[in-house]
Amino acid sequence: MSTTIDPTVAAPPEPPLSELPPGSRLPPLAQVAMIARSPIGSALKLHARYGEPFTMRVPGFGPSVVFSSPQLVRQVVTGRPDVFHAGLANRPLSAVLGRWSLLTLDGRPHLQQRKLLLPPFHGERLRAYGELIRELSEREAAIWPLDTPFRVDERMQRLTLEVILEVVFGISDETRKDALRRLLPPLVESSRHVVFWGKAANFDFGPIRLRETFERRRDAVDELLLAEIHDRRRVPAESLAARTDILSMLVGATHEDGSPMGDGELRDELMTLVMAGHETTATALTWAIDLLLRNPVVLARMRAAGPDGDDDYVNAVCQEILRIRPVVPFVGRVITEPVVIGDRQYPTGVGLIASIGLTHHREDVFPSPGVFRPERFLGESEVPSYGWLPFGGGVRRCIGASFAQFELATILRVLVRSPVRLANRRPEPIRATGVTLVPGRGVKLVRERV
Repeated sequence: MSTTIDPTVAAPPEPPLSELPPGSRLPPLAQVAMIARSPIGSALKLHARYGEPFTMRVPGFGPSVVFSSPQLVRQVVTGRPDVFHAGLANRPLSAVLGRWSLLTLDGRPHLQQRKLLLPPFHGERLRAYGELIRELSEREAAIWPLDTPFRVDERMQRLTLEVILEVVFGISDETRKDALRRLLPPLVESSRHVVFWGKAANFDFGPIRLRETFERRRDAVDELLLAEIHDRRRVPAESLAARTDILSMLVGATHEDGSPMGDGELRDELMTLVMAGHETTATALTWAIDLLLRNPVVLARMRAAGPDGDDDYVNAVCQEILRIRPVVPFVGRVITEPVVIGDRQYPTGVGLIASIGLTHHREDVFPSPGVFRPERFLGESEVPSYGWLPFGGGVRRCIGASFAQFELATILRVLVRSPVRLANRRPEPIRATGVTLVPGRGVKLVRERV
């Protein structure tokens, strides 16, 4: 990249806890263990005990003040980008995503990368991907085993990985594609551990070496991605422009000074799209199937919608899925000068957390929040501004939000036609791993004979 802008922003010193609202006095590792076990339940308990807001400490992050009312959440996610730094808050993701990732940048570098990444997610592009996503979904559903329990999360991870390989990477080399099918899932798993456990992941616990395992897996994937990038650069400009995959569009993109994206930039944005678009969508789909099978009236109406009908209801179902089971439970900012949120001033260096999971489960925001009811998004009641924010908000709102919702709806229209039942009717526990909330048992299904 020809620009001389340093993509990193120096983190300000952490403020003393005495300047922050009250919160749990448990050690950071104990707090993260509590979140892992019951992420939404623990947030609700902390909110009930300490009120709004409260302070948390977890490994790898500085002290963080947690907000959940839509009014205060709005102030956090729409704060001035030169003061409210999302890249600093996401700095623990750098080991996984890289220094040029859209998620870990702030200021002008962030705006530059966002501008380059916007065109592939345009509405017309989404429609072009629809038929391919439907075909991949039908192919996946057709090979589900009969009369034998299987884990939905594993199947959805495989399906969304195929979407990534086709839509994002556009890889035609079958050997390289097979290698990525084999190597990406273990890398995603290692990435969860490194991010979730923070600095604790740097220590070895006998044969468990989280950082070493992650770096070995990351390097193997990087070698394949860089080889694909180099091959794509050799494609003639006319042929490259005719391709629809996101990698080809990024290879052909240029910065304001006319320079192309560097190999490191491309690698980091590809890894960002993998981590933000593969595991998250797979998790949302797994939760969706679990919720639909536990709500037969909603399932019947989804089936009646067919492949192309009743868009409003299908979209409402997807919104309610992302409300009651938000895949990413929070978004954060680190402030680089004192700011006032609500009626209190917060010092430089503190982390401000908009708790998506807590906001979505507040009785005063969504009445009977534990009930799965898509009608909330069909005018049954008004959803408060910044009361529903599974993709964050403000200028840092997830760039792939429209694609994620389109992909979720498109795949669900196919999968609801499958004759399946839950292998276990017990409630599926919510667990935190990495930065996502996943079904604790993976949701097991049985495909029945028709």
